[in-house]
Amino acid sequence: MITNEVIKPYITTMKKLAICIFLISYAFIAGAQNLAGLLQKLQNTGNETNRINALARHYLYKRGQAHGNPDSAAYYITKAEILSNAIHNTAYLDSVVFIKGELAIVRGDFTLATQIFTEAANHYQTLRQPLKEANTWHYYANRIPESDKAQVDNKLKIHNKAYGIYLKNGFKLQAADEQFRIAFTYQNAGQFDKAEKWFIAVIKQYQVLKSPEIALVYYRLADNYYRKGDMPKELLARINCVNAYEASPKRDLYWGQYYYITLGVAYYNKRQFEQALIYHQKGVEIAAKLNDQEMYNIGVHEILTCYINLKKYAAALAYLKKTIQRYPKKTDVQEGMYVSAELKLYNHMNNSRAAEKMIPKFKEVFQKVKKSVAGETKANYYAMDNFIAAYDPLPKHYLLTKQWAKLADELKMLEALPADKMSVLSKMTIYQHRFKVDSANGDFLSALRSFQRIKVIKDSLTNVATSKQISELETKYLSAQKDKKIQDLNNQSTIQKNNLDKVHQQRNITLAGVLIGFVLAGILYFAYRSKQRSNFKLKVKQEEINIQNSSLFSLLNEKEKLLQDKDNLLGSQQDLLIEKEWLLREVHHRVKNNLQIVMSLLYTQSAYLQNTDARDAIRDSQNRVQAISIIHQKLYSKSNVATIVIADYITDLIRYLYTCYDCGNRKIRFKENLDQVNLDISQAVPMGLILNEAITNSIKYAFDKSGGEILINAKLSAPETIELLIRDNGKGLPSNFDLTETSSLGMEMMKALSKQLGGTFEIKNEPGVNVLVIFKVENQVRAEA
Repeated sequence: MITNEVIKPYITTMKKLAICIFLISYAFIAGAQNLAGLLQKLQNTGNETNRINALARHYLYKRGQAHGNPDSAAYYITKAEILSNAIHNTAYLDSVVFIKGELAIVRGDFTLATQIFTEAANHYQTLRQPLKEANTWHYYANRIPESDKAQVDNKLKIHNKAYGIYLKNGFKLQAADEQFRIAFTYQNAGQFDKAEKWFIAVIKQYQVLKSPEIALVYYRLADNYYRKGDMPKELLARINCVNAYEASPKRDLYWGQYYYITLGVAYYNKRQFEQALIYHQKGVEIAAKLNDQEMYNIGVHEILTCYINLKKYAAALAYLKKTIQRYPKKTDVQEGMYVSAELKLYNHMNNSRAAEKMIPKFKEVFQKVKKSVAGETKANYYAMDNFIAAYDPLPKHYLLTKQWAKLADELKMLEALPADKMSVLSKMTIYQHRFKVDSANGDFLSALRSFQRIKVIKDSLTNVATSKQISELETKYLSAQKDKKIQDLNNQSTIQKNNLDKVHQQRNITLAGVLIGFVLAGILYFAYRSKQRSNFKLKVKQEEINIQNSSLFSLLNEKEKLLQDKDNLLGSQQDLLIEKEWLLREVHHRVKNNLQIVMSLLYTQSAYLQNTDARDAIRDSQNRVQAISIIHQKLYSKSNVATIVIADYITDLIRYLYTCYDCGNRKIRFKENLDQVNLDISQAVPMGLILNEAITNSIKYAFDKSGGEILINAKLSAPETIELLIRDNGKGLPSNFDLTETSSLGMEMMKALSKQLGGTFEIKNEPGVNVLVIFKVENQVRAEA
């Protein structure tokens, strides 16, 4: 019998060992306490346990300072080893070994750390415990700091050891998790191509294993593409991330807010502001539930920028007032987000007076933000991009108000920031400002270099194949949501039908029982008399049925063959149509690029001309080329590559001419009354040139300094007839103007282009100038609203 006297020493030893293990572990996680208080407690304690505890706390306080005392930890580790060996407790001994190895890592002695963990792994290998052996290497690799660049190769080597053991012994989930750690290490080391391969491998494994962590892998893969500068693939990965997250039965709200907000940012960078707004709102809703101040303020800032870019200024102001007071105590970076959104709003509203008033506050806040960002760039790759995006409203204000010297000063500060911490989007923002400054200062060679850099980045962001894949993925997502609803309705219908069938079945069984009783009685009575006759009739019927079945079988075979032939023909036709559509899209894309090059050449040429008339003529030519370029841009950027929507095209053309001729400062307003009609390219080009000539003439000649209004109507007056009206309320045509005798290039072009449309051209004074073109639409289809 085991007495208290026998087990008492064992219990005492276990208590001491537990205290040592606790002290060692606590040394790595506890915060510092008051040194004087610890020393006082140390002097006043009489109990051995309390004395050891006080010594540990004193040691922990010094560990939190610049000059720690790792030897204290070594002392407790040694004591714990002795106690573990005394009671032969392998669990405690394993914990001591791991902490011993971690202490070597903290000291920077990786040779000793490798020796300790190698001995532990070999021990488990001897015991034929491969899971613990692999876990040992996994633990070691994870304890090496990601920030220690000198140990990247060592860290990868150790992760690969763990991965090999997991894989060899069939621990598939652990092997996939280790692949993720390898990918993450490559990413932090800046080796993005290798990281991409490993992340994709992890996704494939998680799909097979149905791991709920697959959303996090897509999130990290998207980060990898962002840091690599591949924005189309980043968007695709973020869509997959959100789809995986929403499909998971266990949703981690903490990660969910990141998934939604970063997908919103990716859509924002593609200028799909409506889509971005949807996901930002979802992210902010989760952040509010979690009371996560940082993510809440980030999401609010992104929502404000979406409202501003969608020209929903009232909504932006209301949202700003609603959200700014939720967290009164903000960090410098969070304060900068709200100041940035406010200045951006004033810029878009053309309220330069309000913008100028808040610039001193903006600069004061961002001086603090810049200091905060300087300390974050090493740990947070996005810190520099976030700073540039938040700071951009100030350079934009100087650009809008043409304060070139101030813009140049801000640009010098931005160009001095470390380029290796910027994404391609941030670099493009800086190049665009440089292009404007150099153009304004007459440094056209430097401006051309900036323009070329911008074009390279834009081309890299326009990945047609990835865009198609994104579109297909979004379509599949919406289709899956609809299918789910349909399936739920079908399930309900099936349940109701089954219940109804059971009722009918019970009724039929009852009726059948009664009927069978009567039939059996009749059969018994007439059995002998009708036996021969019935057999003969059955034989005849069977022969008829066999003949009919044979004919039906032949018809069914023929039908299946015809259906198969039909499907093959339809499939071939569909493939050819898809190939044709993509070829047309590429043609329009190249035409648009060539027209942009022509405009750049005209712009460059105009810089060297001194003759005002010549420069005006070149600018008119630029506008005509741009009118055609917009058509081709519309054609390759939408699903229907054969037609454009008149309303969208005219709106884009007006926006371009408004900016080109500085209509805002000249107080010239535009009013549009446009039908949603699709127009073939053969008619869109002459119509666009007529619009360009008429609007340009009104802007240039119709108004004095008080400005005025230009009305553009494009209405279907009949099912196949468009009335295109350009009317201004300016000073009108000269009293002696005669359309039949005029020989100006613009008028001749409009008359010739009207004939090309097969329509009529008319110009009147009422009292401003009215230009009316009426023509029939070829293959007219009303566009979807």
